[in-house]
Amino acid sequence: MDEAPKKLHTSLYEVEDLLTEKLVSGGRVTFSPKGVSMLPMLRAEGDSVTLVRPPARIKKGTVALFISEADGERKYLLHRLVAVKNGEYLFCGDKRKVCDPPVSADAVIGVVDGYTSRGREHSLREPWYRVYSAWMVATYRIRKTSLKIQDLVYRLWKKISR
Repeated sequence: MDEAPKKLHTSLYEVEDLLTEKLVSGGRVTFSPKGVSMLPMLRAEGDSVTLVRPPARIKKGTVALFISEADGERKYLLHRLVAVKNGEYLFCGDKRKVCDPPVSADAVIGVVDGYTSRGREHSLREPWYRVYSAWMVATYRIRKTSLKIQDLVYRLWKKISR
């Protein structure tokens, strides 16, 4: 009989070494993100992401966990890669109007390989996800306007699907 994986409630700061070791050895790590920066894809309550070791070259649209040390503060962020400039990665949360400061490949801990949202498991190969991810990358420079369009589409979808 297989045992269900244990759920550990802790901060990433406390398990960074264990997390990195697991990913470097080819393992997978699942955790629940906090915050609202990846809405509507991920919610803080109940959603989860599964990370794997990052490839040598990360493609635009990939959601990654990385360390940002902007303003002298060390933070773990889970955002989407929207551009590569001068060998550095530019990430932006789906709900954020401003991108994070550029980071080097060394700052990337893992990349999302799948996720669970609203109780359903999702693959990154789903057609709607590919369209959504491409939209997020294509519109990062005009994020304020694109977020308004997203909200309008979401409200229309809710009315239609009732």
